[in-house]
Amino acid sequence: MPNPTGKNGYRSQTKPSDEILKQSLMKYASRGYSREEKLRCLQDELGYTIKTRTLNKIEQRLQIPSVRKPPPREVARQAVIDEVSKDTLQLNGPVFIQTQLRLRGVMIPRDVVREIMHDHFDAGFTLRFPGHKKELIPRVALSSLGPFHELSADGHEKLSSQALQMGELSLPIYAYKDKWADFLLLLRLIPNARTAAALGHLFLDFVGETGCIPLQLTTDKGSEIGWQYAFQATLREAFAPDIDPDVYAVYMVLKSVHNTVIEGFWRWLRAKMGLNLKEFITRGKREHIFNPNVPLHVPLFYWIFVPIIQEQLDEFRTWWNNHRVRFQHDKNMPSGHIPAHAFEHPTHFAGVDCRIRVPQAAVDELREYLTEDVGPRDSHLRWPGLTLELEQTVQTAWEDIGSPKISMESAWDVFRMISNVLDNY
Repeated sequence: MPNPTGKNGYRSQTKPSDEILKQSLMKYASRGYSREEKLRCLQDELGYTIKTRTLNKIEQRLQIPSVRKPPPREVARQAVIDEVSKDTLQLNGPVFIQTQLRLRGVMIPRDVVREIMHDHFDAGFTLRFPGHKKELIPRVALSSLGPFHELSADGHEKLSSQALQMGELSLPIYAYKDKWADFLLLLRLIPNARTAAALGHLFLDFVGETGCIPLQLTTDKGSEIGWQYAFQATLREAFAPDIDPDVYAVYMVLKSVHNTVIEGFWRWLRAKMGLNLKEFITRGKREHIFNPNVPLHVPLFYWIFVPIIQEQLDEFRTWWNNHRVRFQHDKNMPSGHIPAHAFEHPTHFAGVDCRIRVPQAAVDELREYLTEDVGPRDSHLRWPGLTLELEQTVQTAWEDIGSPKISMESAWDVFRMISNVLDNY
């Protein structure tokens, strides 16, 4: 068939410079593109249409690396070893390692990577095998001298906004627990367990109520411990200057899984009470009594429910401190005991009372310092939206409906009645 243009084969096109071609082909190689993908990208990005044979010639001329032309075996071996050595926990397999090397221009076939990893890091394959049971955290015996030698503190968020799914409604719980006696000193609902300011004010509340600090305070890691840490260190230095901090630590920061004194307690709270509390709270959502989009519903909930839930927590704390702990033959601290007994009479269990007395004046001075820096206690420990003015309005509405008793059984009915009254104000 006649060809009036006189051009056969490819259409007229401008060939990119070697510099541009090499830059593009190196990018494609680092991404692991197939030949077909390289050809399509050259056409789309550079307007350069060629066939596989031409591509092979160009890559050979420009020395584009390829898994078909890997480095010498010893070079490849060392590259794989260096990369896998960065993976301390042996979490990543051959595909990940191959990709990491490829991104740096080291092209090694996956089978070769796998073989080298088997030679030098064979245990990693067992660890990554689906269904492999992870090693348990080693259990070691706990030790303590007596009450207030070490207190563990932590927040519990199984009633947070994410758990309840009731808008911004959230009910964090914070606790202080004695390690030696297994005694629960504080179990309290607070508006926020994730800010240093809120926990700073709470710690000062705790010290004011108990009149003392522990020899050591133990918590999880996190920015929220800042003020607690500072106050514990300051008060310990001021009122127990003779105790060597190198011998008896002032503060210990642990991973959550290692803070077993308090973390183990949360399981008990959830099983004995937490699930029932969640069921009680979410009834308002299920029965369409509570609507997070109604501005007054969240603060009204706090006004009605926080005292009820705190009362339940107080009852649980009383139960905990008066129940008998199971006997453990090899335990270095009291076991088979009642926490309140050991806490109040440590000498009955060969313990030493380690509390460090703190006068109220010192607490007040630290409170003033904290207030100047982050704001007053109410700005961090007052429930969201529940202003003093709104508290008075809700109190008036409650009185208008006859001041009915608010209990676990009646709380949502009272909520509905007060909500109806407030709608008419």
